[in-house]
Amino acid sequence: MLNFEPPVALQLPTGRLMRWRQREAVRLRVDAGRVWITQARDPDDHFLGAGETMLLAPHAQVLIGAEAPAQIVFECAAAD
Repeated sequence: MLNFEPPVALQLPTGRLMRWRQREAVRLRVDAGRVWITQARDPDDHFLGAGETMLLAPHAQVLIGAEAPAQIVFECAAAD
C-alpha cells in the first residue's frame, strides 16, 4: 500500500490494480485513460475518465483499477 504526500502523479497500465489508504482525504484526478474505483463503506463502484475527479475519504480502503492505460494524480482535497 502506498502512502505519500500529494500531489503525486502515477501511470497505471491496463489491468493494474492499486490499493490506496491515506490518513487525509485526497482528490483523485484522471488525466488520461479510464479507471475503476471502489471504497470501503461505499456501496457503489465509480468509473472515471480523463478530466474527472473523485474525493477519496480519509482512512478508507480504496482499490483503483486501470481499464486502459491511465495517468492519475492525487491532490490535496482542498484543491478544487
